[in-house]
Amino acid sequence: MEIGLIYSKDDPRQTETRDFVHSYLRDRGILAQIVEDHQPVASPTVVINGEAVRDRRAKPRDGHGRMFPALADIARAIEQHAWSL
Repeated sequence: MEIGLIYSKDDPRQTETRDFVHSYLRDRGILAQIVEDHQPVASPTVVINGEAVRDRRAKPRDGHGRMFPALADIARAIEQHAWSL
């Protein structure tokens, strides 16, 4: 499995997403190659085997325009890809 992460190191919420992906994989023993790219982006992008994990909401939670994928959505996508291999 290959997981791509595009995120801003300067945003603690985005680094939380990065840390979540790493710990989720480690805690469950899921093998994956993680490719990270640090850019000044408004929200992180998580791509698993070429498929982007998208936020399922129609409008931002707090009105700031940032649409972070929920950690639960990321976990669900990792599990789906891990079991489909």
